[in-house]
Amino acid sequence: MRRRHHFTHRWPHVSSVTRRRAAPVPHQTSRGGFVLIVVTIVIVLLSLAAYNYSGTMQVELEAAMMSGRDVEARMAAESGIEYAATRIMDYGYDDTINLYHDPASFNGYLIRDATSPRGRLRFSILVPDEANLTGGGTRFGVTNENSKFNINRLLEIDEYDTEEVGYVYEAMAQIPGMTDDIADAILDWLDTDSDRRPGGAESGDYEALPIPYSAKNGPMDSIDELLKVQGVTPLLFYGEDANRNGLLDPNEDDGDASSPLDNGDGILDLGWQTYLTATSRERNTDPDGVEKINLNQGQMTELFDALEPELGEEAAAFIVAFRLGGTDYAQQLPGDTQNVEGLISRANIDLTVVPQYTFTSIYDLIGGETNAVKMQSGTTQTFTSPWPEDANTILNEFPKLERILTVTDDAYIEGRININQARVEVMRAVPGMPAAVPDAILAARPAIDLTGASSNLLARRNTAAWILAENLVDLETLRLLGPYITTGGDVYRFQVVGHFDRGGPGVRLEAMIDATQAPPKVTFVRDLTSLGPGYHPSLLQSFQQ
Repeated sequence: MRRRHHFTHRWPHVSSVTRRRAAPVPHQTSRGGFVLIVVTIVIVLLSLAAYNYSGTMQVELEAAMMSGRDVEARMAAESGIEYAATRIMDYGYDDTINLYHDPASFNGYLIRDATSPRGRLRFSILVPDEANLTGGGTRFGVTNENSKFNINRLLEIDEYDTEEVGYVYEAMAQIPGMTDDIADAILDWLDTDSDRRPGGAESGDYEALPIPYSAKNGPMDSIDELLKVQGVTPLLFYGEDANRNGLLDPNEDDGDASSPLDNGDGILDLGWQTYLTATSRERNTDPDGVEKINLNQGQMTELFDALEPELGEEAAAFIVAFRLGGTDYAQQLPGDTQNVEGLISRANIDLTVVPQYTFTSIYDLIGGETNAVKMQSGTTQTFTSPWPEDANTILNEFPKLERILTVTDDAYIEGRININQARVEVMRAVPGMPAAVPDAILAARPAIDLTGASSNLLARRNTAAWILAENLVDLETLRLLGPYITTGGDVYRFQVVGHFDRGGPGVRLEAMIDATQAPPKVTFVRDLTSLGPGYHPSLLQSFQQ
């Protein structure tokens, strides 16, 4: 007790000093509050930064996912092109394959299945319906380039026009918006000389332009080349179909209210690229690449020997007799008709006689009787066609004849018009086409239905002679049209859309496939995605599996 008292007394100032130094408690509390505010602000800022980063990452994730879906849609569209090439190749061996309109094969073809509709990846292959003359339509299939008028044939028609009746100008006048001056410019572009036609243009005119170039003076490689020809504008070439879908969309029927400029008449102007082509051709072989038998070949013994195993002696004898003696409708050859020395015969026909006549098309085989030809016995004889003018014979026999017979040695037959697909204006451009026949052909064409069953009728029309069998033309007219018409063609154009069932990006491509070679070759691909989707999703979902 005494020591404690002494301690307290000895250091009395300690407690007072301590009390004085402990006094600024309120100052320490203020400083701690400030730190707390700073920490809070830092935490809030960091939280905001983290939230912003999280949002940014979410956006980046969604963008990455969308970009990935865009890549998937593009891959689906590219797969559609390869699928079309495969179907086209198989069609050469199996004519039951429907390339014209087959929703089951070409609409919503499943590439990848998923439990969610948004995850199902597909492609659809489609083209404009040529039979729809007003607002346009769509069919699921491919377009044969032979459904268009091959502009490179203009010079050929011009050369045939020996009577100067204006076949070329009559043909070109069928294309909406075409003028004689533009037709002259096109002919100047194609011909090999430098002589300017009245309304035409030659290299000198094009070389005077701000961006100079020369006239082609040869056949066009692509119909897009037409845009270089004097007088041809993008409006003439592309028409009112701004998004290239073949359908009359609202902005394409409102005058000048919105792009593109149109006349608001309720009819879709598809432009010249729908009527004209530079790439239509047919291979002059069978699907296996075996050359067809040329009815106009020079050696009659070889012709007979090639025909007899395929068609029999009666048919071979008629064809040889046609070449030797002709008929009342046969085209006579110019030149030497001197006989060949020696004894040569087939089916007792004297083959020492030089052939004087040619076939213009295989439709010359239908009906008729040859003029009298010299027989080995010294007598003369006529021969009757084994293919009478009968609907069943025509529809059943001529598809086979067209697969094995030809009238030329050329590797390809260029520019005949596929009457099963061509637009009315294109058929009217065929030399010698009667005025009422294109409309009759169009009226007989089956409508595009939801199941594709309408195309069954076209399966029986795989020879152009069907227009005779169904009494749309007479035999004389068919023979006149024969060199210009077909139901075939081996170059195809189409659009393919890569898409998902619901939502997500879509990719739209245009492609051309040349099947005149084996395997078929993709000759070009054009990206149309920037023009918009083109087709409503409901159209692409109607027939999905």
